[in-house]
Amino acid sequence: MSGEGLPLRVRHGQLHFFVRESLKRLRVMPELASQTADAMVAANLAGDDGDGVAWLPDLARKLSTRHVNTAPEMKLVASSGGTAVLDGDNGPGPAVAYRAMTEAIGGANRHGVGSTAVRRGNRLGSAGHTASLALSHQMAGIAIAGDPKHPEPGASPIAAQPVALGIAVPTAETAAPLVLNLRFPEGGDRDLALALALEFLVSLGGAALPAEFTAEPRPEPVHGGTGQLFLAFRVRAFAPWAGFRNRMVDRLAQLRRARIDYPGQEAAAVEEERRTRGILLDLKTTDALRRLAYGLGMKEIWDSLGK
Repeated sequence: MSGEGLPLRVRHGQLHFFVRESLKRLRVMPELASQTADAMVAANLAGDDGDGVAWLPDLARKLSTRHVNTAPEMKLVASSGGTAVLDGDNGPGPAVAYRAMTEAIGGANRHGVGSTAVRRGNRLGSAGHTASLALSHQMAGIAIAGDPKHPEPGASPIAAQPVALGIAVPTAETAAPLVLNLRFPEGGDRDLALALALEFLVSLGGAALPAEFTAEPRPEPVHGGTGQLFLAFRVRAFAPWAGFRNRMVDRLAQLRRARIDYPGQEAAAVEEERRTRGILLDLKTTDALRRLAYGLGMKEIWDSLGK
């Protein structure tokens, strides 16, 4: 039951339909709406609820006010070998990331390694999910995304912008892949150092750095929005697939004997449980999604969730 004042447990298929329909009613192109729903629901299934449907209302507000483009004209503005630069035209972050990682995978198919730098992107959501798009191609993937914010009054001019990092590596057919989903900085000098290093990487495509958010215009092109960088590595370009897989099997067995969990193992267990029992949305998220549904004329769809 989806009554007021109660958290809600929803099947992942129902949740995907709700997100996709909400975005379509906000005039997001159907394909981009589906890609965004894929990313949000995948994050919830993995237990990364902050990157899941909890931020759908915020995205909806930005779409309504045209801060995010509902029908972006994404295009490659540079390409050389396995590298490319994608202008996301300020589209929904997960959809821009999907296109960028697809380009990187294509580059890796041709050259062994593919990379796409993004300018004019938006909030990515789960970097781990985007990196994981490479796994079905027997590739490893890396996703790095900035989240530029205008500095608060009195803030240090050298403070790093938040940066999301996702790494996905195939392991073995019978084991969960290694999937890392992190954000920096979270405190400490090491976090700051890593965040600054990643910050420079995500600016490769010409995206703005924090110092440029409030700076005077410069003659060379600096593009607002989120800078992102996506990489794909075709395993077979480095070693035979069977050999790589066997080494991973041996390594996983060693970790099991030492009782060490690797990134992605817990998420796989959470996903199995949530696919069976449904995804439990906390009260704050439930209330926010209910208000969004009613505002979009989706009361009947909302009331059917959880049934």
